[in-house]
Amino acid sequence: MIKITIGIALVSTAISPVVAQDVLSGTWKGDISASQLSTKPSSTLIDKGLYTCATCKPVVKVVADGGWHAVAGQPYYDEMSVTVVDPAVVKYATKKGGKIVSEATETVSADGKSIATAFSETVGTTGVPITGTSVSDRVAPAPAGAHATSGSWRQTKDAQVSDSGLTFTFAQVGKVVTYSTPIGISFAATIGGPAVPVTGDPGWTTVSLTQPSARTLHETDMFEGKVTGKFLMTVSPDGKTMTIDVNDIKRGKTSTLVAYKQ
Repeated sequence: MIKITIGIALVSTAISPVVAQDVLSGTWKGDISASQLSTKPSSTLIDKGLYTCATCKPVVKVVADGGWHAVAGQPYYDEMSVTVVDPAVVKYATKKGGKIVSEATETVSADGKSIATAFSETVGTTGVPITGTSVSDRVAPAPAGAHATSGSWRQTKDAQVSDSGLTFTFAQVGKVVTYSTPIGISFAATIGGPAVPVTGDPGWTTVSLTQPSARTLHETDMFEGKVTGKFLMTVSPDGKTMTIDVNDIKRGKTSTLVAYKQ
């Protein structure tokens, strides 16, 4: 499904395929300001020249010297660079297969209570990047002597994300649902059928769909056979709004995203 770096995609009952098509089909765009983001914080540490992301799955540890260092177990990148610019600013970059796939700059506010992130990532097959900015509030202080970006942070709705990271399209013919995004993620799955391959997303290999009612759809995402997330989508009676209950199983986070038909 929408993969906001900030993603989204869909149970089998005897409903009319025409009704389902009228509800689902079309292009949708997520609205962060109308959504309820996860309240579970993320925790990082830069101390004694070492960067640690404690809430990454699996945990990531690399030397924070500005050089490239190998990272194992992360589907979206296999190398990472962490550069301490000054006491309030850190730059991050990742590579996969020798190609840079993301860059980000974190800046801590003067009072140390919030952190602003400017980011750009290119993980899909079209080469279209997802860019934007986000703000997180501090929920736990940095350990004594650690860089100011260290500690626990909770993302706020004060964010700007390019349309490429918020837009997705559904189309349905009978029980076959297709899904696509501007960055090149796509699948074609049969409601109530077996899991099928997903293309264009290194961290999302298969998906299965079910549909409990005419206005709700359930999607199960998997990576290498293991369930990583579940999404329950509900379309409003007027067909203009989609509410997506997200269960990010891999990271232990839940949220509710809102998208509007374009």
